[in-house]
Formats: sequence, structure tokens, C-alpha cells
Amino acid sequence: MKVKIDDIRISSRIRQDVSDIETLKKSIQQVGLLNPIIISEQHELISGFRRLAACRELGWEIIDAIVMRIDDDELKKLDIELQENIGRMDLSETDRQKYLQLREQILNPPQKKGLLGIWLRFWEFIRQLFKSKK
Repeated sequence: MKVKIDDIRISSRIRQDVSDIETLKKSIQQVGLLNPIIISEQHELISGFRRLAACRELGWEIIDAIVMRIDDDELKKLDIELQENIGRMDLSETDRQKYLQLREQILNPPQKKGLLGIWLRFWEFIRQLFKSKK
């Protein structure tokens, strides 16, 4: 569901500090908001405080949200907020290195190195040049 950011109410939170939001903002700019925030039927934020803050700072007016019927069950709201924050696991250094290697292979495959690579990049440039003139 799409919701106006200004319509979302924020009550007391476990996490008050959004900490390093710049990394999250860059991620959202690059690939979009992958995980919607969670709100109640009354548009009270349940989960996604940092994502909401990042989208607000990016100038978004509308955000994707999952609406949960929670009524006034404060314990359930608290449990959801806590589970979302402790349930995720950061990448290990090994996994991060694998990701960077795979990303490098995709961006610079072996055939794009050396003279062949120069020729392929030149050909792609020419192709795009003519494609954009249509």
C-alpha cells in the first residue's frame, strides 16, 4: 500500500537514533525501498523508523507500507519492532568479500579487459550513440 509520509504517526520507539542513515539513503537511491515499513490501520509506525527517516530526507512524499491490524496491542507492536531489529543479521566479512568479488566480475568481466575490452566498450558506446538519436 502507498501511504503519504506526512500521514504516518511516530509514537515512542525503542530506537530513537537513526545513526548512519547516509548508507541507507544511498541504498534506497540505488535500488529503491526493498522492505516496506509496517504501520497500523491508524497509520502509526510500527517498524521501519530508519527507512522512513531516510525516505523523508530523500524528499519522498509517498512510501510503501504494510498495514497490520494490531488495534491497541502495545505488546505486539513492541515485539514486531524488536524482532525486526534483532532478527536480521549483518553480512560477515567473508560474505561481504564474496559480494564485492561477484560485483567486480559482473562490472568488469574478463572479456572487457585488454584490447578486446576496449573494442567492446567502444562498440557499445557507438551503439548507444546511434540508439539515442532515434
